[in-house]
Amino acid sequence: MGRAAVLLVAIAVALALCPTAMGDIGGGRRSRFLAVMAPKNKKCSIDPTVCYGERRCCGDQCVDTDSDPFNCGHCGKMCKFTRACCGGKCVRLAFDKKNCGSCFNRCKKTCTYGLCDYA
Repeated sequence: MGRAAVLLVAIAVALALCPTAMGDIGGGRRSRFLAVMAPKNKKCSIDPTVCYGERRCCGDQCVDTDSDPFNCGHCGKMCKFTRACCGGKCVRLAFDKKNCGSCFNRCKKTCTYGLCDYA
């Protein structure tokens, strides 16, 4: 029972630290309150200049293909369940040594359930 509890806590931590594709608040973390939206009457499919910075036009929305799990790396590439989009690549935050628990969190040895060098 103890291992199952540790596993559930690790998964909960990994999901809590999982980025969303809304707005950058530094350190690879994202916030929906800082989202960059296109002006109301303009669609990026009609006017691509509506999207600026690192954002690209996918359909009618400006998205950050470095962190959007539905447009990871390029438009239409969706990350599988339990994977997150980090730097335009779909990764498993629970076991990826270069993205352990959150994007760009590197571990020296191993990543176990989103925890670096755990036991």
